[in-house]
Amino acid sequence: MRKQAIEEAKALLDNSEIGVLSTHSNNMKGYPFGSMVQLLSLDNGNLALFISDLAQHTKNLNQDPRLSITVLDKQQLGTANAPRITLVGNAQQLKRSDSSDIITAFCDKFIDAQQYAELGDFHIWEIEIERIRFIGGFGKIFWLEKAEWYA
Repeated sequence: MRKQAIEEAKALLDNSEIGVLSTHSNNMKGYPFGSMVQLLSLDNGNLALFISDLAQHTKNLNQDPRLSITVLDKQQLGTANAPRITLVGNAQQLKRSDSSDIITAFCDKFIDAQQYAELGDFHIWEIEIERIRFIGGFGKIFWLEKAEWYA
């Protein structure tokens, strides 16, 4: 059952384009800050974001790299039991010179990202997953652990 949940969670993530990124607010200490971001699943099990240094969520991550990202099954958005996943992890900004392959993959998935690739203030942030909350539908609710995710 857990193995199936992990497979379903990874499939949901692989088929997703947009997530709600929650960071720790710098402006309102103690409060979360949510924003919409494009995301890319990486072969190593991590996630990648391609975000601007000027964005509030980037400023927040520079102060505290802990975050969560929530993704919903876009085919079932109107239902209360829509499959969804919340990934809790830590983000690290990659140097442009070390992330050219990920930037290319990001631009292949998101056509509009090509304009960001031409700007110097956009960087890849790689997210290592610590824990996952997966809801696959009614009664299919799991906390998935890091070791299971990366197995």
